[in-house]
Amino acid sequence: MLNQKFRGAIQGKTRIALAWIFAIILGLSARDYPQWHGILLCFVGATLRFWASGYLRKDSRPAVGGPYAFVRNPLYLGTYLMALGTAMAIENWWLLGTMTVLFAVIYHFIILDEETKLQKIFGEPYLKYCQTVPRFFPRIWPASAAALDQVNPDRAHRRYDWAISMKNKAYEAYASFAGLIGFVALVAYGWKTF
Repeated sequence: MLNQKFRGAIQGKTRIALAWIFAIILGLSARDYPQWHGILLCFVGATLRFWASGYLRKDSRPAVGGPYAFVRNPLYLGTYLMALGTAMAIENWWLLGTMTVLFAVIYHFIILDEETKLQKIFGEPYLKYCQTVPRFFPRIWPASAAALDQVNPDRAHRRYDWAISMKNKAYEAYASFAGLIGFVALVAYGWKTF
């Protein structure tokens, strides 16, 4: 019962509120200008989210192209890399650790619930996909074309589609990147100036 209450609490608006709380804590703890290693990691996360958005045809067939041939949840992985990169950029190691633990706990359940939904929608092809492509930590090499054909035989779905990426609001990934890094840089400027 506690598990179900927790799962209900982390859905939708609560998850968004937690992201805003993280962003505020992150920003307010920025005492120095963002460092390049963190900025680069945050940019990689935004790029992964942008890339994945061009393959995601929501609820029509399982996405298997691009980053989906390496990892089943590239959007969540990209979000994590953006948060991790921003914490690294301001060298806030306790926040980085706390965020990593909270992300792991919250997204573990979010991903499990999403997988249950996708199994109901896609059935056997999605189960094959789960056996072929890892949940969160990417494969080194993409899954084979033959294995992906068993999940989604439509080869057109393996090409990046600009219209789909715009429909999925892919540009928000880079806007979030600019917002996160800009916010911590502005707060650091404030700390140094006033």
